[in-house]
Amino acid sequence: MRRIALIDYGKLELQNITDGIKKLQQGTVKVAVKACSICGSDIALYRGQRSLKDEKYFGHEFSGIVTDAGSEANGIKVGMRVASELCRTCGQCWNCLNGLKNYCKSMNDALLPGGFCEETLVLNTSEYSFLSPIPDTLDFETASLLEPTNCAFRIAHQANITPGANIVIFGLGAMGIISALILKSLGAGKVVGVDRSIKRLEKLRTLSLIDTVDGNNADWLEQVQEMTSSKGADIVIEATGATAVLGDAFKAVRPGGRIVVASVYHAPAGDLTLLPIMRKELTIVGAKGPYPHINSAGKSIPVQIMAKLHSDLQKLVSVYDYKDALHAFEDAMSGTAIKAVIRFN
Repeated sequence: MRRIALIDYGKLELQNITDGIKKLQQGTVKVAVKACSICGSDIALYRGQRSLKDEKYFGHEFSGIVTDAGSEANGIKVGMRVASELCRTCGQCWNCLNGLKNYCKSMNDALLPGGFCEETLVLNTSEYSFLSPIPDTLDFETASLLEPTNCAFRIAHQANITPGANIVIFGLGAMGIISALILKSLGAGKVVGVDRSIKRLEKLRTLSLIDTVDGNNADWLEQVQEMTSSKGADIVIEATGATAVLGDAFKAVRPGGRIVVASVYHAPAGDLTLLPIMRKELTIVGAKGPYPHINSAGKSIPVQIMAKLHSDLQKLVSVYDYKDALHAFEDAMSGTAIKAVIRFN
């Protein structure tokens, strides 16, 4: 069984394990992983911005085929094509009862050893599941974006847009771009993306998915205002992970506007000026995915979104074979790949 192991900060190792997973733990199913994409949180772990000793899994954005369905809870059966996302929670714990279903359990309780392995166990019970069936029309590489699509839909939900709203997104990694695609599909007016990665901006301009502004330019704010409104954007989404950019969000949003913080910050805000929160009467909300977005028929809304946006989502994916996993991480960190996906099997 092949596995990508993070043996220490900054040290990845490609391993061949003689024995695969033979026995299921209670309440789990076994998935033969076909593809796993690299998340910003994986890179943070690699860089030592998160603690290795606190993580039991590595890789959570994956797709594959169920090889052992356990008790077949939630309709999961052997041979089913699936992808990872939080799709069911207990509904009874304090978090669930207070509208925080995305905090029901930790991923440490849901995945072992995780998606960067040819086989992984995934928690799937009547009270909690981290798997959704995917249609045959979705290829495994693109389907590995289900979990980030779920998170992006949470961002769109927290944005609470009205039709025609002008939106600025700081950070044009996969999360920012997928959020932009979803918001456009929900009726947003002008959607503008701001980023400082030259490689990423160059690639995005060839894809024609979103209007972009180079945040390195001294007149970036004037460009944004020209494309949205002289008063600023109705909604700003901060998805860079850089605390200083929150200050740019304060500048870009109009008075009475809304800022959605979708970033995982690993540093304090430092000299960030907070006066605009009061002066502009801003509404600031967080967006932490994944979240169990299920329709009235019990089906995953993000899966339906992926089916609708499939051709655009495919454009974000750069596929690497398992043997090139180290290269995939390098490209993900440099911005060469918008979404690096490692293919198994």
